[in-house]
Amino acid sequence: MIGQHDTVSGAHFAFTDRWGGVSAVPYEELNLGGAVGDDPAAVRANRELAAKSLGLDPARVVWMNQVHGDDVAVVDGPWTTDPAPPVDGLVTAVRGLALAVLTADCVPVLLADPVAGVVAAAHAGRPG
Repeated sequence: MIGQHDTVSGAHFAFTDRWGGVSAVPYEELNLGGAVGDDPAAVRANRELAAKSLGLDPARVVWMNQVHGDDVAVVDGPWTTDPAPPVDGLVTAVRGLALAVLTADCVPVLLADPVAGVVAAAHAGRPG
């Protein structure tokens, strides 16, 4: 599902399903999570497929190493480390940068401030 906020120009969002990727059983098919035991090469390929299917440059997507914590990072570009730092929220004022949040039984929180030109994505939930 792809959408745009009704009143915040330029703030787009998208949700994916699990189909159309390369991960093998039991992660089939479009597993985007790097911490569940899937082949890291498959996860990288899936993330690239997802970004491209949404019209995004995969190099402009910032992924989190979500840990069910309260740390938030202000970002101006993709991480230069792998894995990404352990955070559960991302904030940016950089246009054209996509913030990714993964969920299963947790909730994604998406925020936008059109006056300040800032967007954020957070992973809300608890472990277990």
